Amino acid sequence: MQKKIYQVFSLMLALILIFSIAGCSGDKQANQSNQPAMSNAKSIKLGTLVTLQPFMVVLKDELVKKGYNVELVLFDANNMPATATKDGNIDGFIHNHLPWIKTFNQQNNSKLEMMQPYLFYYRTAMYSSKYKNIDEFPKGIQIAIPNDPTNIETSLLMLQQLNLVTLGEKKEKFYTILDIKENPKQIKFLETEISTTARSISDAGAVICPAIRAKQAGIDPNSFLAEDKTTVNFPVGLTIDAKNAQAPWVKDAMDILKSESIKAKFNELYNGALVLL
Repeated sequence: MQKKIYQVFSLMLALILIFSIAGCSGDKQANQSNQPAMSNAKSIKLGTLVTLQPFMVVLKDELVKKGYNVELVLFDANNMPATATKDGNIDGFIHNHLPWIKTFNQQNNSKLEMMQPYLFYYRTAMYSSKYKNIDEFPKGIQIAIPNDPTNIETSLLMLQQLNLVTLGEKKEKFYTILDIKENPKQIKFLETEISTTARSISDAGAVICPAIRAKQAGIDPNSFLAEDKTTVNFPVGLTIDAKNAQAPWVKDAMDILKSESIKAKFNELYNGALVLL
């Protein structure tokens, strides 16, 4: 009798245990089904610098609508987004132009790829608060230009395009003021750090600088006397590691960047300082 009672008791315990496990399993499945889809979404890290941060926030919001977890990583140096993408610390960025990316790949044995179609180019232009056109420039006019080698060359080539100077043979890697062969206006150059060039507009007769810098200094970026026509050859777009070119998020990001609504938002943010392609 005692043995029979023990067997019944054991059976009841076993049934209780089975139903308990089944209940827990059901609760777990219910909880999993209630989890938002975002928990399974691809997490993306996109790099940016201050100049493009407002637009990258727009891109981020659109990617979130498509179900991605997106983190923006803010950098403060020109080469850092490319380095971080090469090292796999972020998934992509929009900042450097195409020739720069190609040079970076050669120097770092990397395979970064800028996706097509490209998005925009950085406008470089000449601004003045004293003169309405170049024909008004007097002899001895002072023109402020950025003091780094690349932008000194860009500025001199632009002045040559405008027939304001003639350059001789390039003696170094970049053209310098010493390479000016003819200077009929006797232009004097004020070399400044690029972040302050536009602000020199009240001191100099004219300034040559990226239009985005002019905008940041409170100058209408579309009020230029002349612009560098060659900057269209330096396109900027979404740059990633080439091995990820077929990733779903890249396709979705490019679909967003090609949309008319996003292009309208871009123009609203930059008002001609950055020019869509």
